Amino acid sequence: MDSTRWWDDETVAVVTGGNKGIGLEVCKQLADKGLTVVLTARDERRGSDALLALRKQGLHNLHFHPLDVTDADSIAVLAAWISQKFGGLDVLVNNAAVSGVVFDEHYVNNNNIDLADLMFKQETGEGFIIEYKSAKACIDANYYGVKHVTEALIPLLRPSSQGARIINVGSNYGQLSHLQSTKLQQELANLDNLSEAFIDKLLDTYLSDVKCQSLEGKGWPLKFPSYKMSKVALHAYTRVLAREVEKKLSPTSGRVFVNCVHPGFVRTDLTRLTGELSSQEGAANVVKIALLPPEDSPSGQFFYEGNLAMF
Repeated sequence: MDSTRWWDDETVAVVTGGNKGIGLEVCKQLADKGLTVVLTARDERRGSDALLALRKQGLHNLHFHPLDVTDADSIAVLAAWISQKFGGLDVLVNNAAVSGVVFDEHYVNNNNIDLADLMFKQETGEGFIIEYKSAKACIDANYYGVKHVTEALIPLLRPSSQGARIINVGSNYGQLSHLQSTKLQQELANLDNLSEAFIDKLLDTYLSDVKCQSLEGKGWPLKFPSYKMSKVALHAYTRVLAREVEKKLSPTSGRVFVNCVHPGFVRTDLTRLTGELSSQEGAANVVKIALLPPEDSPSGQFFYEGNLAMF
C-alpha cells in the first residue's frame, strides 16, 4: 500500500473546466486514484458526455454538475449541491480558462500564416487584435472566475490533519518576468504589500488601457497580454489566499494548502493542439501537487511542471 496516500474514497475533489483537455484528464486521474470526483463544465451536454466516457472506462466514482465560473448564480447552485450531497469537499482544482486571443484575420490571410506558428513561434504581438470584450472575458474567467468559485467553496472545505487543497492551474505566462515594468514586478513580488484590492486595481487599470487602446509603455506584456495578465493575477491571488487562509485556521483545525501549477506546454484546444506534452502528462503535473503528502506540501507556491519554481 502507498504510504504517502492520505485520501480515501470519501475524499471529494471538484474540478472546473473538466469536460476536455487537462481538466478531463485531471478528473480521470483523481478518480483512478480513488477519490470521489465532481466534474464541472459550462456546457451541460459536453460535461455529461465527458462523464459518460469516463464511466465507460470503468471509473464510477465521478459526478457531473454544470458550472459557469463567470456566473454567480451558477456558482451558488454548485456550492449548495456540494453541501447537500457530500457535506463539503477536500480538493478544489481551478482549471477552467480561456485564451483571450483574437486573431487579425486580415493580417493572417494576407500573409498566409499558420495560426499555430503565429501563436507560439512569432515573438511579437503582430497578427493579433487586443480589444476590450475579449480581454474582459479572459480576465473574468481566468481570474475572477477562480476567485468567485473559491470564495463560494472555501467555507465547504474540510481542513484536517491531512490538509484540504486548492490548486489553481496557472501558467509560465503568469510569471512576473513577462511584465515589462520592473516596478510592477517588484510590487507583485512583495507579499507583505500584496492584497486582493491591489490585484483588482491592477486589472482595472489594464482593462482601462485596453479600452482606450493605450497599452504602449505601460509595462504590460507584449504578446498575449490579456491571458498573461489573468495568470499574473491568479498567481498573486494564490499567494494572498494562502496567507489569509493560514491566518484564519487554528492549529487544531487542520490546514489548507493553496498552490498554483503550470502543467506544461500541453497540446490542447487552448494551444491549438501544439505543445510538448499530452493532456495526460500535463494533468499528471497538476495531480501530483494536489495529492502531495501533507508533510511535503508547501502553501502559497508556484510549481512548474511539478517542481517548485519562482513566480
